[in-house]
Amino acid sequence: MGWPNGYQQNQDRLFWILLRRLWSGWDRSLIVVKPETVIAWHREGIRLFWRRRSQGGKLGRPRIPRKHIDFIRRISGDHPEWGEDRIVEELSAKFGISHSPSTIRRYMVPRHGSPRGDQTWRTFIRNHARQVWACDFLTQHTAFFAVAYVFVVMEIESRRIVHINVTRNPTLAWVKQQFREATSEDLAPRFLVHDNDGIFGQWGRAVTFEQSGHRRSYRCHLDRWLGGVMEIDGLPIPYGAPNASPYVERLIRTLRQEALDHFLFLSEEHIRRVVREYIRFYNRGAAVASDPRHPGSLS
Repeated sequence: MGWPNGYQQNQDRLFWILLRRLWSGWDRSLIVVKPETVIAWHREGIRLFWRRRSQGGKLGRPRIPRKHIDFIRRISGDHPEWGEDRIVEELSAKFGISHSPSTIRRYMVPRHGSPRGDQTWRTFIRNHARQVWACDFLTQHTAFFAVAYVFVVMEIESRRIVHINVTRNPTLAWVKQQFREATSEDLAPRFLVHDNDGIFGQWGRAVTFEQSGHRRSYRCHLDRWLGGVMEIDGLPIPYGAPNASPYVERLIRTLRQEALDHFLFLSEEHIRRVVREYIRFYNRGAAVASDPRHPGSLS
């Protein structure tokens, strides 16, 4: 694949010229050290960098009082049809106890199956795959330890990537613009699956709004905007359950293993070029796999 263009080649030449001026023995080490070794050193440097930044604090979340745990178990046992969001509201209104939905779910009585007999999440995704998109972020470090964010939007049925972009400063406004660019009158999903990233404007609990005579509950600002402006139903996955969005998570792993892990990136633009080139290659494979007329298809 044709990765960097002429502009990137000029950047690479400048890098080696500066290295030669600053380090007289660069050519001897260049013969001994393989490119894979240099990339491995950079990964280890990133691990040491973040390990040092994360030291000093106590790991894990603090344990809540025992009486709060008993309240949660009693309510979830007496009302198996209630989810963590409803229990959060009950504890706050009746007892003045405030905990996050993820904490409530941790101490709820285990359940087997859906209390209302609803279809499972896997069945829902399979039945609506043609109408579902999924999105997620992944982070990539440059050679100078700057962090860039890669945003990916996937169509579930075909596994095709409908949009991808890179930024150093991800904001809610930037995410909205990505969805405007990804959709059109002929290309738009009915549902969007996403995680609970703080970039999406999390409220910490479900908030109810009245819109066009109907009451709707949202867990983040992005979902309200999607429903009101884009006419798309945002579907946030449960807290701490990345396996609820396995297709885009698997894509991120593939993108790392087959592209990102093989480069030392010098800039945000360098990452963008590599990612877009790889996605063009990936989408060609996805188109072949989803075409029933092709001998190598999965249908």
